[in-house]
Amino acid sequence: MKNLKSETLWSHVHWLGMLASMGSFTVAAQRLGVSKAAMSQRIAALEQAAGVPLVRRTTRSVRLTEAGQQLVDATRGAFDQIERSLANVKD
Repeated sequence: MKNLKSETLWSHVHWLGMLASMGSFTVAAQRLGVSKAAMSQRIAALEQAAGVPLVRRTTRSVRLTEAGQQLVDATRGAFDQIERSLANVKD
C-alpha cells in the first residue's frame, strides 16, 4: 500500500478533509454517501501510504494528528478551487 501513486490518493485526501470538517467518521461517511467502514479503510490506506498516523481515534472522538492537519491545511485550497470551478461550469 505504501507504493500507491499520489494520483490514486487524491480522493483519500479529500475524504480526510471531509473528516476534519465533520469531526466524525459517521457524519463524514454520510456526507460522502459511503459506509463508515469504507471511510475508515480509506483513511487507514492514506495513513499507510503516508507512513504516519493522520488521525487520532478514541471511542468518543476523532482528531487529526499534526501531520494530518498539515495535509488538510496544505490541500484545502486546491479542493476549494475545484469545488468553485465545478460550480462555475454549472453556471
